[in-house]
Amino acid sequence: MNEKRSVSISDAAPENSTGCLDTKGRRFYCPAVNVIDNAIVIKRPPFTQTAFDDIHAKTEFESKSISDRVKKQAYCSKKRLWKLVSGYLPALRVLRYYNFKENILIDILAGLTIGVLHIPQALAFGQLTSVKIENGLYTSLWPVIIYVFFGTSAHVSIGTSAVICILTASVVDRQGEAFVTANPDILNFTLNGTQVPLDDIPAYLDYKEGIAMAVTFVSGLMMIFMGIFKLGFITAYLSESFFCAFTSGAAVHIATSQVPAMLGLDIKKHGGLFKFINNYREIFTHITEVNVAAIICAVITCVIIVLVKDCINERFKHKLFMPIPIELFVVIIGCIVGYFGDLNTNFGIAIVGDIPSTIPPPVIPPLAETPNFLADCFIIAILIFANTIAMAKICAKKHNYEVDDSQELIAYGMCNFVSSFFKCFPSSVAPPRSMVSSGMNTKTVLNGIFTSGLMVLVIMVISFVFEVLPKSILAAIIFIALKGLFIQILDGRKFWRVNKFDFVIWFCTFISAVFLDIDYGLFIGVGVSLVTVVFQTQFARGYRIGRTMKDSTLVEHKKYQDSVEIPGVKIFRFQSSLYFANAEIFRSNLYRSTVNPRKLLKMIKKYEKKSGKSVMLLSEDRRSSVVKTSVPSTDTNGSRKFSTSENKLIPRDGTQRDSVSSIDNPVFSISDEAQKNSYTLKQNGFNADGSMKRHGSIDSTFSAVTITTINSDDEDVDPEDGDILVTDEKLRNMRRTHHVIIDCSVINYLDASGANVLSHIFTEYDHVNIKLFLSGCSYDMREAMKHAGVFNKIPQENIFLDLYDALAVAKIQRAIPMLTGVTDYSDDEAAEDSYITKL
Repeated sequence: MNEKRSVSISDAAPENSTGCLDTKGRRFYCPAVNVIDNAIVIKRPPFTQTAFDDIHAKTEFESKSISDRVKKQAYCSKKRLWKLVSGYLPALRVLRYYNFKENILIDILAGLTIGVLHIPQALAFGQLTSVKIENGLYTSLWPVIIYVFFGTSAHVSIGTSAVICILTASVVDRQGEAFVTANPDILNFTLNGTQVPLDDIPAYLDYKEGIAMAVTFVSGLMMIFMGIFKLGFITAYLSESFFCAFTSGAAVHIATSQVPAMLGLDIKKHGGLFKFINNYREIFTHITEVNVAAIICAVITCVIIVLVKDCINERFKHKLFMPIPIELFVVIIGCIVGYFGDLNTNFGIAIVGDIPSTIPPPVIPPLAETPNFLADCFIIAILIFANTIAMAKICAKKHNYEVDDSQELIAYGMCNFVSSFFKCFPSSVAPPRSMVSSGMNTKTVLNGIFTSGLMVLVIMVISFVFEVLPKSILAAIIFIALKGLFIQILDGRKFWRVNKFDFVIWFCTFISAVFLDIDYGLFIGVGVSLVTVVFQTQFARGYRIGRTMKDSTLVEHKKYQDSVEIPGVKIFRFQSSLYFANAEIFRSNLYRSTVNPRKLLKMIKKYEKKSGKSVMLLSEDRRSSVVKTSVPSTDTNGSRKFSTSENKLIPRDGTQRDSVSSIDNPVFSISDEAQKNSYTLKQNGFNADGSMKRHGSIDSTFSAVTITTINSDDEDVDPEDGDILVTDEKLRNMRRTHHVIIDCSVINYLDASGANVLSHIFTEYDHVNIKLFLSGCSYDMREAMKHAGVFNKIPQENIFLDLYDALAVAKIQRAIPMLTGVTDYSDDEAAEDSYITKL
């Protein structure tokens, strides 16, 4: 290919590594190399997109029909069958390639360690979920077994989770209130002549257990379907600020739910709107009834856990084989003190009570009331997947393996769907347990077998030991486990500094979750997150681009003190996709930053009406220039080459001119005379000998004074009609702009509305004799413009490969003086193909 292009980038070792110095000898931040040895010089003709594609684009694309693609995939082999089966049952792959000698010992130790951590959390989170304590033990057993067969992460610890438990408790308590309202006689239940508290009535507990099972069933089923249809991307719509705010808000409700147990109070639980305020009102109403012994147990528990975790586990985590399971030790000590001190009888401290020593047979969850909490189930499913997959990816990155998002989603769904038949509530990841598993370098998912084995032993052999455990100790374990989530509230300051939209999401989610209810907080947070996506496009920035005097770099004009604009050319960049929601905002920003053709036309007509002079006489007296075009042709060898032809001179009267759009397939080449005054190595920041220019030097084609636009809000007012004051000088300044270039390199999406607005902008500028160039349009954008009919109005010769190509052509073309008798926009131009004209 014989094309006029040369790229020279020297990689020679620098002779002087002192860096770059300015005129005062101060170092500024650029690569510490000699500019002569490492200068970037690119010299080629400016390309339109059409010409570049004709030379370089592929002419043949492999296109297959849907039937051909289906036939190609429709085959069966042993290898493919194994891949399919082992993909849905990863345990088969683990068993086939399991290295018994290297992995078994670590998997046993890790499994038993995680099982030890499960025990106190199972008891505590069973209480938090507002169901029976034993349901927490079951939830630490069955999901662990099921994940062994379907999971792909060796380090994720499935089981009880605080945030998911409080969400489930919200549904359980709400349905429980409806159950009591429909069955008021249940409040009169007595045992041995003594009225039993509502939370201890067997029928009420069985009902709430059934609701928790139904929530688990539906949530699991939803995750299975999402995994099969690969819908895990839904979690991408939930931002980090939302998750931080929501989990922090949930922590406030979790702590609030445990305060009565820590104080030894037996009070009514409030749900629904403003339950945070109502619950604390209830607490302070009965504050005189607190149990001092329960408070002492809770305080001692909190102090011991904090001291061990912060002063031992955290401080010596690199020396400890595993963190000290202080929660388990506290539970054991609490059971011993509760048994020998008979705390329930002597001090009136509430204890756990009877725990069955059997594993219940499977039962079908009651689904009659499922329609009442379908939305809650979907939210729980999304949060389970989002939290668990995030933890799985962290562990996978640390240990250098991959997790399959879709398979993990199926695994989490199976863990909940199957376990719902065994009286479990929704299960999710527990980050503390997972981090312990990661720290112990667990080898495979088979460690879950040993974890579940330990839980079976606990349930069937030693569960009776926990019957005398004070509930205030369990409440304190839950309360102190929320420390990290409370500290996370301070992240609000970070979001304020990083991005105001993130802070709005965080603030709305946190406040609504705390003071309204956690369900409302979630819906409001998701809604605000989606709305901010729209607002970010609504408030997308558009700005003019200039070139720095020191090194001729294209930058945002207003942000750099040495930036100048090319006389007669305005460059505009819009930092967003261009679609129906911001198409008019794009046009407004463009007109405000460059030239408003509507206002220009109005001022021209007003001037002609008042003065009777032709606007053509006001046009700047620019010199004529020669535009040479290089059209690619093919030589005898079949390779491309360029032939140059000279266009006619542009007459000063503007009556004849060979425009750029008159060439079928242009590849522009700047004439020798123009090149002397424009883009050369010398004017790119280097002298002829390759040395760096002084910072005071400037390209001769640039103006050191910024040309102001005609759209300022402080324009003078005409005292005769109260409209814009039109003067010869103002109109002459306006007419200096003869090209507007839109940099489309950051526009990654274009719809029909965006394409239409580009067509109408071109028409409006063309009406006042200003040429519009587009540069850096992606292939998808050009295809959208093609199908929208944009090229029927905008010639493809106005679409350039990149910004430098458009700039190279625009700055050597001068505008034709505006002819007399300028007319208003026609009816079709004003209508802009609007649907309203067709009604």
